[in-house]
Amino acid sequence: MIAVEPLGLLVPGPAAAGVDCLSANNNLDLTRFESRLWLAWRTAPSHFASAEARLEVSSAPGPEGPWQHEVTVALGADLREPRWVIHQGRLQLWFMKLGTDPKRFQPQGVHRLSTDGRSWTSPEPALQESVVPWRITKLQTRWAMIGYRGAEKMYSARPADPVVELRWSDDLDTWSSPVDLHPGGTECELVELPDGQILGLTRNEGPSRRGGDLLLGPDLEHLRVTPISRKPDSPNLFLWQGEPYVFARRQLAFGGRYDHMPSWVPGAVAIRVDQAVWSVTRKRSALFSVNTNTPSLDWVLDLPSCGDTAFAAVVHEPDGSILVADYSSPVDRGDPIWLRGQLRPTQISLYRLTR
Repeated sequence: MIAVEPLGLLVPGPAAAGVDCLSANNNLDLTRFESRLWLAWRTAPSHFASAEARLEVSSAPGPEGPWQHEVTVALGADLREPRWVIHQGRLQLWFMKLGTDPKRFQPQGVHRLSTDGRSWTSPEPALQESVVPWRITKLQTRWAMIGYRGAEKMYSARPADPVVELRWSDDLDTWSSPVDLHPGGTECELVELPDGQILGLTRNEGPSRRGGDLLLGPDLEHLRVTPISRKPDSPNLFLWQGEPYVFARRQLAFGGRYDHMPSWVPGAVAIRVDQAVWSVTRKRSALFSVNTNTPSLDWVLDLPSCGDTAFAAVVHEPDGSILVADYSSPVDRGDPIWLRGQLRPTQISLYRLTR
């Protein structure tokens, strides 16, 4: 049995002290460094691209605060996918720069800045390619950047499949050439299981693959693919007391199924139907367990959430509990469809989960 303890609103709220928050507060990450919690989040007029978007960073000695503002990142373009990485005594914040057109997806390179806990460097380009850096993590003793390319084509007049790619690094400065990992996928997570196997999860939103895939195998070259009907938006796959769990966006309608069109419908048509249905249905930020024997994704619980939601960050506590920061439309103002939530205010809350 997993218990959820709400710890309160962070943004707008105590974590945003001194910050002029805009309406949408969504893409985020949370970590612990130098005995403090560090929260990074995007604030912008809406879920969609804007030149007014900023990344804000605050820190606190613990979930109870007090929080203090650390740094603001504003580049005159949309900024997303903030990712914390700790390396050689420094805390690095990686993120993606995009364009300013709310109707287009325009990746424009990967940037980063860092701190020793006292002073910050200025943002600098880290990768010029238009890859989306979904997760930067240690995998098989090396740094791995799990990203995807081609996402802008999913929304073009002639949609094409994106591709999940993997890059390796030993120092976070020099990266290997990308290796294609999974066709048709976008946001992808990979973790090493206690028995040494590699477990992965992808969000698929191309004309050929729509929904999700579970990946499992002895190594990256031998991953067995199991399609799932859910589309796990914004997944965060992690081990909790040795067992795999994932936070992701859950659709309430159709039992969570994403792919609604029969196989004979052309992919360029099917992707538009699926995207439209997804936009007008209601969502939750949900915790799932991963059954590696089936394999399957099994719903466990929903966080208090509705509308535009789901970008959970997880911090493991010494007592075995986890701290979870996540964003949502206000839960006391109805239950809007996802598209309506994307155009309205969103906020970030903190929870403690115990088993």
